[in-house]
Amino acid sequence: MTFQTTSRPQAFAPISPASVAGGAYGWLTPYLIALAGRNAHVAARLLNLTRAELHFIALCLALMGDKRDDADHFAAFARDYDRLPRRSVLANHIDTGGPAYSPKIVTLAAKLAGRPWRVRSYQRLAALYAEPHARKTLCHLPRITRWHLIALSRLPEPYRKIGVLRKIRRRYDLSCVMFGIEIVRRVRTDLNDRQIIASLVKADTSRVRDWVEAHYERLPFPQAPTGALTNGLGAVLLPVATPGELSRAARDFDNCIERYRWEVLTGRSYFYRCEIGGRRAAIAELKQLPGVGWAVDDILGPKNRPLNGADRAVIFDLFRSAGILPAPQAASNFSWFDLE
Repeated sequence: MTFQTTSRPQAFAPISPASVAGGAYGWLTPYLIALAGRNAHVAARLLNLTRAELHFIALCLALMGDKRDDADHFAAFARDYDRLPRRSVLANHIDTGGPAYSPKIVTLAAKLAGRPWRVRSYQRLAALYAEPHARKTLCHLPRITRWHLIALSRLPEPYRKIGVLRKIRRRYDLSCVMFGIEIVRRVRTDLNDRQIIASLVKADTSRVRDWVEAHYERLPFPQAPTGALTNGLGAVLLPVATPGELSRAARDFDNCIERYRWEVLTGRSYFYRCEIGGRRAAIAELKQLPGVGWAVDDILGPKNRPLNGADRAVIFDLFRSAGILPAPQAASNFSWFDLE
Protein backbone atom coordinates (compact mmCIF):
# COMPACT_ATOMS: atom_id res chain seq x y z
CA MET A 1 0.00 0.00 0.00
CA THR A 2 1.39 3.40 -0.95
CA PHE A 3 -0.36 6.54 0.30
CA GLN A 4 -0.26 9.60 -1.92
CA THR A 5 1.89 12.37 -0.56
CA THR A 6 -0.54 14.80 1.02
CA SER A 7 -0.67 16.41 4.45
CA ARG A 8 -1.54 13.85 7.11
CA PRO A 9 -2.93 15.03 10.44
CA GLN A 10 -1.82 11.94 12.34
CA ALA A 11 -0.21 11.22 15.68
CA PHE A 12 2.32 8.67 14.42
CA ALA A 13 4.97 8.60 11.75
CA PRO A 14 3.98 7.07 8.36
CA ILE A 15 4.03 3.29 8.36
CA SER A 16 5.91 1.45 5.63
CA PRO A 17 3.59 -1.26 4.23
CA ALA A 18 6.59 -3.42 3.40
CA SER A 19 7.63 -3.52 7.05
CA VAL A 20 4.24 -4.70 8.33
CA ALA A 21 2.77 -6.66 5.39
CA GLY A 22 3.46 -9.87 7.23
CA GLY A 23 1.90 -8.63 10.45
CA ALA A 24 -0.77 -10.24 12.57
CA TYR A 25 -3.60 -9.31 10.18
CA GLY A 26 -1.88 -9.78 6.83
CA TRP A 27 -2.86 -7.21 4.21
CA LEU A 28 -5.03 -5.41 6.79
CA THR A 29 -2.14 -4.74 9.21
CA PRO A 30 -0.78 -1.50 7.66
CA TYR A 31 -4.30 -0.10 7.27
CA LEU A 32 -5.08 -0.80 10.93
CA ILE A 33 -1.91 0.97 12.02
CA ALA A 34 -2.70 3.90 9.73
CA LEU A 35 -6.28 4.00 11.06
CA ALA A 36 -4.97 4.04 14.64
CA GLY A 37 -2.73 6.94 13.69
CA ARG A 38 -5.73 8.98 12.58
CA ASN A 39 -8.32 7.84 15.17
CA ALA A 40 -7.50 7.94 18.87
CA HIS A 41 -10.35 5.61 19.81
CA VAL A 42 -9.03 2.90 17.48
CA ALA A 43 -5.49 3.47 18.76
CA ALA A 44 -6.64 2.95 22.34
CA ARG A 45 -8.01 -0.51 21.61
CA LEU A 46 -5.97 -1.55 18.61
CA LEU A 47 -4.93 -4.82 20.22
CA ASN A 48 -8.44 -5.60 21.46
CA LEU A 49 -10.54 -5.09 18.33
CA THR A 50 -13.29 -7.70 18.11
CA ARG A 51 -13.57 -10.13 15.22
CA ALA A 52 -16.73 -8.35 14.00
CA GLU A 53 -14.97 -4.97 14.06
CA LEU A 54 -11.96 -6.30 12.21
CA HIS A 55 -14.22 -7.75 9.52
CA PHE A 56 -16.13 -4.48 9.27
CA ILE A 57 -12.93 -2.48 8.75
CA ALA A 58 -11.67 -4.99 6.19
CA LEU A 59 -15.02 -4.98 4.42
CA CYS A 60 -15.00 -1.19 4.14
CA LEU A 61 -11.46 -1.13 2.82
CA ALA A 62 -12.13 -3.93 0.32
CA LEU A 63 -15.17 -2.14 -1.10
CA MET A 64 -13.29 1.17 -1.34
CA GLY A 65 -11.28 -0.23 -4.22
CA ASP A 66 -8.21 1.88 -5.05
CA LYS A 67 -9.56 4.72 -2.90
CA ARG A 68 -8.28 2.95 0.20
CA ASP A 69 -4.77 4.01 -0.86
CA ASP A 70 -5.74 7.65 -1.29
CA ALA A 71 -4.57 9.54 1.82
CA ASP A 72 -7.41 12.08 1.82
CA HIS A 73 -10.09 9.45 1.32
CA PHE A 74 -8.57 7.23 4.01
CA ALA A 75 -8.37 10.19 6.42
CA ALA A 76 -12.08 10.91 5.85
CA PHE A 77 -12.86 7.26 6.55
CA ALA A 78 -10.87 7.44 9.80
CA ARG A 79 -12.79 10.54 10.89
CA ASP A 80 -16.18 8.97 10.10
CA TYR A 81 -15.35 5.61 11.64
CA ASP A 82 -16.60 6.37 15.18
CA ARG A 83 -18.73 9.38 14.31
CA LEU A 84 -21.34 7.81 11.98
CA PRO A 85 -23.41 4.61 11.96
CA ARG A 86 -21.62 1.77 10.22
CA ARG A 87 -23.97 1.69 7.26
CA SER A 88 -23.33 5.39 6.68
CA VAL A 89 -19.56 4.89 7.00
CA LEU A 90 -19.63 2.29 4.24
CA ALA A 91 -22.07 4.29 2.09
CA ASN A 92 -19.84 7.38 2.29
CA HIS A 93 -16.65 5.60 1.28
CA ILE A 94 -17.67 2.79 -1.05
CA ASP A 95 -16.17 2.88 -4.55
CA THR A 96 -19.04 4.33 -6.59
CA GLY A 97 -17.16 3.68 -9.82
CA GLY A 98 -17.17 -0.07 -9.23
CA PRO A 99 -19.97 -2.65 -8.87
CA ALA A 100 -23.20 -1.56 -7.19
CA TYR A 101 -22.52 -2.81 -3.66
CA SER A 102 -25.19 -2.30 -1.01
CA PRO A 103 -24.20 -0.58 2.28
CA LYS A 104 -26.69 -2.87 4.04
CA ILE A 105 -24.08 -5.61 3.82
CA VAL A 106 -22.57 -4.26 7.07
CA THR A 107 -25.24 -6.28 8.91
CA LEU A 108 -23.29 -9.43 8.00
CA ALA A 109 -19.99 -8.31 9.55
CA ALA A 110 -20.76 -9.90 12.94
CA LYS A 111 -21.37 -13.29 11.28
CA LEU A 112 -18.14 -13.49 9.28
CA ALA A 113 -15.97 -16.30 10.57
CA GLY A 114 -12.25 -16.46 11.29
CA ARG A 115 -9.49 -13.95 10.81
CA PRO A 116 -9.83 -11.07 8.31
CA TRP A 117 -10.31 -12.36 4.77
CA ARG A 118 -8.66 -11.42 1.51
CA VAL A 119 -9.94 -8.39 -0.37
CA ARG A 120 -11.38 -10.59 -3.10
CA SER A 121 -13.46 -12.54 -0.58
CA TYR A 122 -15.21 -9.41 0.70
CA GLN A 123 -15.88 -8.32 -2.86
CA ARG A 124 -17.36 -11.74 -3.62
CA LEU A 125 -19.51 -11.46 -0.50
CA ALA A 126 -20.80 -8.07 -1.65
CA ALA A 127 -21.54 -9.39 -5.15
CA LEU A 128 -23.52 -12.30 -3.69
CA TYR A 129 -25.41 -9.93 -1.38
CA ALA A 130 -26.59 -8.05 -4.46
CA GLU A 131 -28.27 -11.23 -5.77
CA PRO A 132 -31.67 -11.90 -4.09
CA HIS A 133 -31.38 -15.68 -3.64
CA ALA A 134 -27.86 -15.53 -2.21
CA ARG A 135 -28.71 -12.52 -0.01
CA LYS A 136 -31.59 -14.39 1.64
CA THR A 137 -29.33 -17.38 2.32
CA LEU A 138 -26.52 -15.23 3.72
CA CYS A 139 -28.95 -13.48 6.06
CA HIS A 140 -30.22 -16.83 7.38
CA LEU A 141 -26.80 -18.37 7.97
CA PRO A 142 -25.75 -18.12 11.64
CA ARG A 143 -22.10 -18.07 10.61
CA ILE A 144 -20.55 -17.22 7.23
CA THR A 145 -17.29 -18.74 6.04
CA ARG A 146 -15.31 -18.26 2.86
CA TRP A 147 -16.37 -21.77 1.89
CA HIS A 148 -20.00 -20.59 1.90
CA LEU A 149 -19.04 -17.85 -0.55
CA ILE A 150 -17.32 -20.31 -2.87
CA ALA A 151 -20.30 -22.68 -2.85
CA LEU A 152 -22.91 -19.95 -3.37
CA SER A 153 -20.97 -18.27 -6.16
CA ARG A 154 -20.68 -21.54 -8.11
CA LEU A 155 -24.29 -22.64 -7.75
CA PRO A 156 -26.80 -21.44 -10.38
CA GLU A 157 -28.62 -18.37 -9.06
CA PRO A 158 -32.02 -20.02 -8.36
CA TYR A 159 -30.24 -22.76 -6.38
CA ARG A 160 -28.48 -20.47 -3.91
CA LYS A 161 -30.84 -21.62 -1.17
CA ILE A 162 -29.94 -22.54 2.37
CA GLY A 163 -31.53 -25.97 1.90
CA VAL A 164 -29.28 -26.68 -1.10
CA LEU A 165 -26.26 -25.33 0.78
CA ARG A 166 -26.89 -27.80 3.60
CA LYS A 167 -26.44 -30.64 1.11
CA ILE A 168 -22.86 -29.44 0.57
CA ARG A 169 -20.71 -30.52 3.51
CA ARG A 170 -17.41 -31.12 1.73
CA ARG A 171 -15.71 -29.71 -1.34
CA TYR A 172 -16.45 -32.95 -3.19
CA ASP A 173 -20.16 -32.48 -2.46
CA LEU A 174 -20.20 -29.17 -4.34
CA SER A 175 -19.18 -30.69 -7.66
CA CYS A 176 -21.64 -33.57 -7.14
CA VAL A 177 -24.54 -31.22 -6.37
CA MET A 178 -23.76 -28.95 -9.32
CA PHE A 179 -23.50 -31.90 -11.71
CA GLY A 180 -26.67 -33.46 -10.31
CA ILE A 181 -28.62 -30.22 -10.70
CA GLU A 182 -27.49 -29.87 -14.31
CA ILE A 183 -28.48 -33.46 -15.13
CA VAL A 184 -31.92 -33.16 -13.51
CA ARG A 185 -32.57 -29.80 -15.20
CA ARG A 186 -31.87 -31.42 -18.56
CA VAL A 187 -33.84 -34.62 -18.15
CA ARG A 188 -36.81 -33.31 -16.13
CA THR A 189 -38.05 -30.71 -18.57
CA ASP A 190 -41.47 -31.16 -16.97
CA LEU A 191 -40.19 -29.50 -13.75
CA ASN A 192 -39.21 -25.89 -13.10
CA ASP A 193 -36.28 -24.82 -10.91
CA ARG A 194 -38.47 -24.32 -7.86
CA GLN A 195 -39.78 -27.89 -8.07
CA ILE A 196 -36.29 -29.31 -8.59
CA ILE A 197 -34.98 -27.37 -5.58
CA ALA A 198 -37.86 -28.63 -3.44
CA SER A 199 -37.12 -32.23 -4.40
CA LEU A 200 -33.40 -31.82 -3.67
CA VAL A 201 -34.01 -30.20 -0.27
CA LYS A 202 -36.54 -32.88 0.72
CA ALA A 203 -34.44 -35.79 -0.54
CA ASP A 204 -33.95 -38.18 2.38
CA THR A 205 -30.33 -38.90 1.48
CA SER A 206 -26.94 -37.28 1.49
CA ARG A 207 -25.99 -38.99 -1.80
CA VAL A 208 -26.80 -36.76 -4.74
CA ARG A 209 -26.51 -39.77 -7.03
CA ASP A 210 -29.55 -41.34 -5.32
CA TRP A 211 -31.50 -38.12 -5.88
CA VAL A 212 -30.60 -38.07 -9.58
CA GLU A 213 -31.51 -41.75 -9.92
CA ALA A 214 -34.89 -41.07 -8.31
CA HIS A 215 -35.62 -38.48 -11.00
CA TYR A 216 -34.63 -40.93 -13.70
CA GLU A 217 -37.12 -43.37 -12.19
CA ARG A 218 -39.91 -40.82 -12.64
CA LEU A 219 -38.84 -39.65 -16.09
CA PRO A 220 -41.52 -40.68 -18.63
CA PHE A 221 -40.45 -42.87 -21.53
CA PRO A 222 -41.36 -41.90 -25.09
CA GLN A 223 -44.53 -43.42 -26.51
CA ALA A 224 -44.15 -47.13 -27.26
CA PRO A 225 -43.95 -48.22 -30.93
CA THR A 226 -47.13 -50.25 -30.37
CA GLY A 227 -49.54 -51.01 -27.62
CA ALA A 228 -49.91 -54.46 -26.07
CA LEU A 229 -50.06 -57.28 -28.65
CA THR A 230 -51.82 -60.64 -28.25
CA ASN A 231 -52.66 -63.55 -30.52
CA GLY A 232 -55.68 -64.67 -28.51
CA LEU A 233 -53.94 -67.98 -27.69
CA GLY A 234 -52.23 -66.95 -24.45
CA ALA A 235 -49.24 -65.07 -25.92
CA VAL A 236 -48.93 -61.40 -24.95
CA LEU A 237 -46.33 -58.70 -25.72
CA LEU A 238 -46.35 -55.81 -23.23
CA PRO A 239 -44.32 -52.61 -23.81
CA VAL A 240 -42.02 -51.74 -20.91
CA ALA A 241 -43.30 -48.18 -20.75
CA THR A 242 -41.74 -46.62 -17.61
CA PRO A 243 -38.36 -46.67 -15.85
CA GLY A 244 -39.98 -48.51 -12.95
CA GLU A 245 -41.29 -51.21 -15.28
CA LEU A 246 -37.83 -51.49 -16.85
CA SER A 247 -36.31 -52.08 -13.39
CA ARG A 248 -38.95 -54.69 -12.56
CA ALA A 249 -38.43 -56.48 -15.87
CA ALA A 250 -34.66 -56.56 -15.24
CA ARG A 251 -35.31 -58.20 -11.85
CA ASP A 252 -37.96 -60.61 -13.17
CA PHE A 253 -35.79 -61.82 -16.05
CA ASP A 254 -32.45 -61.48 -14.24
CA ASN A 255 -30.80 -59.46 -17.01
CA CYS A 256 -29.18 -56.04 -17.52
CA ILE A 257 -31.81 -54.16 -19.54
CA GLU A 258 -32.05 -51.54 -16.77
CA ARG A 259 -28.72 -50.21 -18.04
CA TYR A 260 -30.38 -49.36 -21.35
CA ARG A 261 -32.64 -46.71 -19.86
CA TRP A 262 -30.90 -43.91 -21.73
CA GLU A 263 -31.32 -45.73 -25.07
CA VAL A 264 -35.07 -45.85 -24.42
CA LEU A 265 -35.25 -42.22 -23.29
CA THR A 266 -33.46 -41.06 -26.44
CA GLY A 267 -35.69 -43.13 -28.74
CA ARG A 268 -33.04 -45.59 -29.93
CA SER A 269 -34.50 -48.72 -28.29
CA TYR A 270 -37.69 -50.03 -26.74
CA PHE A 271 -38.27 -53.20 -24.73
CA TYR A 272 -41.24 -55.59 -24.57
CA ARG A 273 -41.84 -58.41 -22.15
CA CYS A 274 -43.42 -61.53 -23.55
CA GLU A 275 -45.64 -63.90 -21.61
CA ILE A 276 -46.75 -67.16 -23.20
CA GLY A 277 -49.33 -69.29 -21.43
CA GLY A 278 -48.92 -67.24 -18.25
CA ARG A 279 -45.15 -67.78 -17.95
CA ARG A 280 -42.39 -65.23 -18.39
CA ALA A 281 -41.00 -66.18 -21.78
CA ALA A 282 -38.68 -63.44 -23.05
CA ILE A 283 -37.59 -59.83 -23.31
CA ALA A 284 -37.58 -58.43 -26.87
CA GLU A 285 -35.65 -55.32 -27.88
CA LEU A 286 -36.76 -53.12 -30.76
CA LYS A 287 -34.29 -50.71 -32.35
CA GLN A 288 -34.93 -47.60 -34.42
CA LEU A 289 -33.01 -48.15 -37.68
CA PRO A 290 -32.39 -45.48 -40.34
CA GLY A 291 -34.56 -46.06 -43.38
CA VAL A 292 -36.32 -48.97 -41.67
CA GLY A 293 -37.98 -47.65 -38.55
CA TRP A 294 -38.64 -49.95 -35.62
CA ALA A 295 -37.31 -53.48 -36.05
CA VAL A 296 -36.87 -56.52 -33.78
CA ASP A 297 -33.19 -56.60 -32.79
CA ASP A 298 -32.81 -59.10 -29.95
CA ILE A 299 -34.96 -61.65 -28.09
CA LEU A 300 -33.71 -63.53 -25.04
CA GLY A 301 -35.28 -65.56 -22.27
CA PRO A 302 -34.73 -65.29 -18.51
CA LYS A 303 -31.05 -64.90 -17.56
CA ASN A 304 -30.35 -64.10 -21.23
CA ARG A 305 -30.87 -67.72 -22.27
CA PRO A 306 -31.56 -68.45 -25.95
CA LEU A 307 -35.22 -68.91 -26.85
CA ASN A 308 -36.61 -72.06 -28.40
CA GLY A 309 -37.79 -71.85 -31.98
CA ALA A 310 -41.52 -72.12 -31.21
CA ASP A 311 -41.55 -69.20 -28.75
CA ARG A 312 -39.40 -67.11 -31.09
CA ALA A 313 -41.83 -67.72 -33.96
CA VAL A 314 -44.79 -66.64 -31.80
CA ILE A 315 -43.04 -63.38 -30.88
CA PHE A 316 -42.12 -62.59 -34.49
CA ASP A 317 -45.71 -63.22 -35.57
CA LEU A 318 -47.01 -60.83 -32.91
CA PHE A 319 -44.65 -58.06 -34.01
CA ARG A 320 -45.45 -58.67 -37.70
CA SER A 321 -49.12 -58.13 -36.92
CA ALA A 322 -48.16 -54.57 -35.92
CA GLY A 323 -45.93 -54.05 -39.00
CA ILE A 324 -42.63 -54.54 -37.14
CA LEU A 325 -40.18 -56.93 -38.86
CA PRO A 326 -36.83 -58.43 -37.84
CA ALA A 327 -33.82 -56.17 -38.28
CA PRO A 328 -31.83 -56.63 -41.51
CA GLN A 329 -28.65 -58.64 -41.09
CA ALA A 330 -26.52 -55.62 -42.02
CA ALA A 331 -27.99 -53.64 -39.12
CA SER A 332 -28.13 -56.23 -36.32
CA ASN A 333 -25.73 -58.65 -34.70
CA PHE A 334 -28.71 -60.83 -33.75
CA SER A 335 -30.44 -61.22 -37.12
CA TRP A 336 -29.01 -64.76 -37.44
CA PHE A 337 -31.91 -66.09 -35.38
CA ASP A 338 -34.38 -65.18 -38.15
CA LEU A 339 -33.75 -67.57 -41.03
CA GLU A 340 -36.46 -66.38 -43.42
